[in-house]
Amino acid sequence: MHAITFILFVGIALLSVGVLIAKRWTIPVRGFTQLGLFVISEITLVCNRGVSCQNCPLSFGICPVGTSQRLAFIKHFPFYFTLLLIIITGAVFGTLMCGWACPLGFIQDLFGVSPFRKLIISNKLKRARYIFLFLAAILAFLELRFRFLSTRGIEVFHEVTVIGGFLFLSTALFIKRPFCRFVCPAGLIYGKMNALSPFKVILNTERCTGCGECSAACIMNIKPMREVNSDLCVKCFNCKKTCKNKEGAQ
Repeated sequence: MHAITFILFVGIALLSVGVLIAKRWTIPVRGFTQLGLFVISEITLVCNRGVSCQNCPLSFGICPVGTSQRLAFIKHFPFYFTLLLIIITGAVFGTLMCGWACPLGFIQDLFGVSPFRKLIISNKLKRARYIFLFLAAILAFLELRFRFLSTRGIEVFHEVTVIGGFLFLSTALFIKRPFCRFVCPAGLIYGKMNALSPFKVILNTERCTGCGECSAACIMNIKPMREVNSDLCVKCFNCKKTCKNKEGAQ
């Protein structure tokens, strides 16, 4: 009975999210892609002991850092292969992964369609991602070399990660994609590889009328006509979709 109730609840929840995506997403297919990968990541949840994120139920598939960490600790799965996988993915897709695949981005996008007025936070704070990348690298080295975290008991990560993570992501109700813009180390790496990626957003700057519709629709709070395909651009293609001058959005 409980299983039936759970399945019914999940079905209703997914249907509600689907309706929301269809009505509120600028490009519905992007939302459904994110939703599908979100579900797949949870169905294929892998639990690996000895990983600092293992107590967080959303750390595989949902969190790009947690996913990399889990893959690195799978037996017979070389850590260098994980790094190589990240580099190849970044070189091919760039931040397209952030806009269309990352389930954590999907959660922020869901919160982002709230009716609350969005606060304008300068993207200059994106430099903070270097700090988080440095800390992530240090923790990975300490864990791989000395088992620094796993030998000290990490049960506390469950409460801290789930509760703290939810509270942080809730800021997406008022700020456009805060985790992607100011925290995510994976997004920083993918962003630096945007220049290599063949997937580009093409805008005709010569035909731009300066209406500002693209900037308002941007989920990363950048100025598309000046910063398209930059390290913060997640290639959501909202700018092309909302452009009133269709000749300007080739």
